Amino acid sequence: MEVNDEVRIIGIYGPDGIGKTTLAGAVYKHISSCFDSCSFLTEVEETTKNSHGIRFLQNKLICDILERDREDLSFDERIEDFLYILREMKVLIVVDDVEKLSDLHAIVGDQLHWFGPGSRIIVTSKNSGILKEFDPDKARNCTVSELEDGQAFELFCKHAFRMQSPMPDYYGLSCRIVNATEKLPLAVEIVGSFLRGKSIQEWEKMEKSIEACTMNSQKSSVGLEEILDICYKGLDRQQKDIFLDIASFIFGVDARIASYMWPDCCPSSGCILMPLAKIGENNELQMHRLLRCLDQERSGDLIGRKFCAQDMVIKAMNREKGIENVGARDSCVLTAASFASMPAISFLKLDDAKVSGDFAGAFPSLRWLCWQSCPLEFIAINFVLRELVILDLSGSKVTEEWGGWTEIKMEKLKVLNLTGCSDLLITPDFSYYKDLEILILERCSSLVELDPSIGHLKCLVSLNLKFCSQLNGLPVELGCTTALKELFIDGTSVRQVPISIGNLKQLEILSGLKCFPLTHLPKSICCLAALSELSLDGAKITELPGSLGDLHKLRRLSLRDCRYLENLPYSIGEISSLEELDISATGISKLPHSIRNLKSLRVLRMDSSFIRALPEEIGNLTNLEELHASWCQSLKEAIPGDIEGLHRLRSLTLGHSSISSLPPEISTIPGLHTMDLIQCDDIEEMKAMPSLENLKKLEELCLSDGDPKAHRPPSAIEEIEGLERLEGLKRLDISNCKIRNLNGIGRLTSLRSLILSDCEDLDSLLDLSNLKSLKVLVIRRCKRIHQIKGLEKLTSLEKLKISECSAENLVQVQNTLKRACSTVT
Repeated sequence: MEVNDEVRIIGIYGPDGIGKTTLAGAVYKHISSCFDSCSFLTEVEETTKNSHGIRFLQNKLICDILERDREDLSFDERIEDFLYILREMKVLIVVDDVEKLSDLHAIVGDQLHWFGPGSRIIVTSKNSGILKEFDPDKARNCTVSELEDGQAFELFCKHAFRMQSPMPDYYGLSCRIVNATEKLPLAVEIVGSFLRGKSIQEWEKMEKSIEACTMNSQKSSVGLEEILDICYKGLDRQQKDIFLDIASFIFGVDARIASYMWPDCCPSSGCILMPLAKIGENNELQMHRLLRCLDQERSGDLIGRKFCAQDMVIKAMNREKGIENVGARDSCVLTAASFASMPAISFLKLDDAKVSGDFAGAFPSLRWLCWQSCPLEFIAINFVLRELVILDLSGSKVTEEWGGWTEIKMEKLKVLNLTGCSDLLITPDFSYYKDLEILILERCSSLVELDPSIGHLKCLVSLNLKFCSQLNGLPVELGCTTALKELFIDGTSVRQVPISIGNLKQLEILSGLKCFPLTHLPKSICCLAALSELSLDGAKITELPGSLGDLHKLRRLSLRDCRYLENLPYSIGEISSLEELDISATGISKLPHSIRNLKSLRVLRMDSSFIRALPEEIGNLTNLEELHASWCQSLKEAIPGDIEGLHRLRSLTLGHSSISSLPPEISTIPGLHTMDLIQCDDIEEMKAMPSLENLKKLEELCLSDGDPKAHRPPSAIEEIEGLERLEGLKRLDISNCKIRNLNGIGRLTSLRSLILSDCEDLDSLLDLSNLKSLKVLVIRRCKRIHQIKGLEKLTSLEKLKISECSAENLVQVQNTLKRACSTVT
């Protein structure tokens, strides 16, 4: 990640299926931790087709960056209203699939002045001129090329065989099939995944289909659309039905919910539609835009039909006839006659519609009813939905007195979604829905009570109460929902968790993020034998149960911002399964000695806490990969020498802490990638860093002693021993140090960013000719540097800034500066 104070925008260009979004996502995931806040805006072009699309994207961007609840923002608020905050933040933003310059300007501005120093904006587009009006010094363009033959073959094998090479009997077929494609990553991935596990006869059939396609098109290879068509035709009838459901209606929804549509073929267990549909990291059903738009007229299968809520109130799918639409404008009253031509529908979507009359026998096959914004008045009779498993009433005016609770017969109901039902004060009587498995009450902002009948839900596995801000208690009957696996009380006003929670032996996730009034956890919580994740960020709890160690399956414990919590129970050392522990911004000043027993711990976060010392015998945490203790002003003791036992440590961040010294053993950690010592002001007696020669995988090294504007004397660090051996180093950032030389820097051929600030004793840079990968070179207020050798050989240099140095006016510096600027198109 190149680092400087300017806002930069990067465009990633290429045709559909070339991997632009995948590339942007990989970069986003890799560097997001370097920014104050991040936002990934997907499918911008598709979203902006809606009349409120731009406002929706702006709203999402604001909520992501400010980490605010969407309900906290009015839809009337503009992004310009928040610029005074955004300009102070270093942010990472991905704007995916944007084709119009006006849309991009509406989201990130037209002059890159909306966001703070160091911000990065990544844009993916088919339009190679999307950045043409931005400052060329701040804009960079990247074109994604088709895969080379070897890359395409390896990608194909990865998806077809889950190996780097094919099985012997399939080698020739693999070569011929890959060579017949246009080498677009999406096409290669799709055909490889489609053939995974299939017989050699089915592979040969695929080869013949590709050959026929090339003959018909008179081309030497098949394109992405042809590959999609061939794979679609290879699906059986049931798979095509599922594909149509996803493409037309339910992409982006939770796969666990969608799976109830197809009881005999659950996508969440391996997804039979791979790779035409996938399950994402957040368990959502994903389908590429091209697939959703694929040839709507082909073979009578209306694929990817798009519907607009303003034009159509009812959407229905008919298995035999494709998709049927029953038009209904606002305030329209629908009767059974409206659906007479669609007796076999399985999915029905109603927006703001009313129903009236006798519906006896109207919906014998309906499995999913999406009736968002349904009215409070319910005047239909015989509304019998015997096969219904999913009911979505999001954003409706329903209350606990709504007639539909008793009039709609839905004995098989599995999923009830009441998200955003702001008039609901008390939940309805659940006694009629004994098979219910998922109950979503998220953002029911007026909800104050759960009806005790919730105890009748013996099959309930997920209860979502997120941001029911008026809900201040949970009923004791909740302990009767013994099948419950997930309980979300994030953003509620719940003060105490009932003792009966101890009965939930299958509970795996208990999340109370931003549940600020929560002050107490019952001891019975330690009876949750299956609990794997406990998140209480921001709660006012003052202590944890002493028997916390009984949670033998707990993998993640997050206590961030629990400011009233001052101690961890000694028994925490008994949680042998614990992988992540976050006590950042808590009142904890000392970790119990038992912490050394957490042999599975991978991530330990203590940022902005009152921790005075790192855990004793920290070397026992042999699986630790990340250790974060930035802004720990009370952390004054030396880093213990047995840190050398952390052979898997990748990231060590101690910036803005008060540590007194680093042990020489730190140089023996072979896998260390990042070491951040920014403004560790109290490292005063160390004339040289411990030898770093063994840290061959170190990628980032940041050294600083405070803010030079504070007029403190620079730190005593004079030398970095073993610098020349850091062959994997990509970023070197040194400021306000008494460093005298950078011997060996010319051998750091992987270095991409070199930033030197306020190093007044550094008088020269040795030959930089070999730093062919260097993209960023910034030298500020290093007054004694009068020569920079090899500058003209830095062919990859994109950013050069030299100021307040003796070398600033050298001819070679000026020439290189002109060349670097000219390469940015």
